[in-house]
Amino acid sequence: MKYRFIIWCCIFFICFAIKGCEPIKTKLSDGELKWINIYRAGDSLIFKSQNGEFDTSFIVKSLVYYPEYIPIEVHNKYLPQEGVVLYKNKNLKYHSDSSQLVHIAKEYPNKETRLFIQYLSSQVIILDLTNGTVEKMKKGKIYEFDTFDPKSKATDPKKIFWHEDYGVIKYITHEDVIWERVNLSNLD
Repeated sequence: MKYRFIIWCCIFFICFAIKGCEPIKTKLSDGELKWINIYRAGDSLIFKSQNGEFDTSFIVKSLVYYPEYIPIEVHNKYLPQEGVVLYKNKNLKYHSDSSQLVHIAKEYPNKETRLFIQYLSSQVIILDLTNGTVEKMKKGKIYEFDTFDPKSKATDPKKIFWHEDYGVIKYITHEDVIWERVNLSNLD
């Protein structure tokens, strides 16, 4: 009888310890999710240069998820919520399956939310969406991101223009070629 009581106490303690180790999930707000929710799998982004050339990217996947919880590794008390948009472009030879267009992550509640926008070997990093830094890059509904890198190829974007409703709508390369998205309805 005494052993049963000890065994049940041990089982209860183990269950309580395991349940107590479950992380608290963070949650991306609607304002933060707008960066992901613009795109759906199957969308195409067709750009035309000022020289009459065309370039097309296809959205492969768009999802919001929680990564697998591994308590001994990186996850502390909170489980981060993340969102990602994957795309494919014929000019990205080293990324045969897909590349990240957008990645957003909220690691702690009531703290910063990180945003990464990568398009054709250029990258925008916003370390904290919640502090208003990104709003300084906005004119109307369009954000203008400077992605200049002196080590970039001439064909890589040095500026990316992001519309709140359509995502990437235009980019300008390091050789000053302007590429505008042509498969859009009228912009506001």
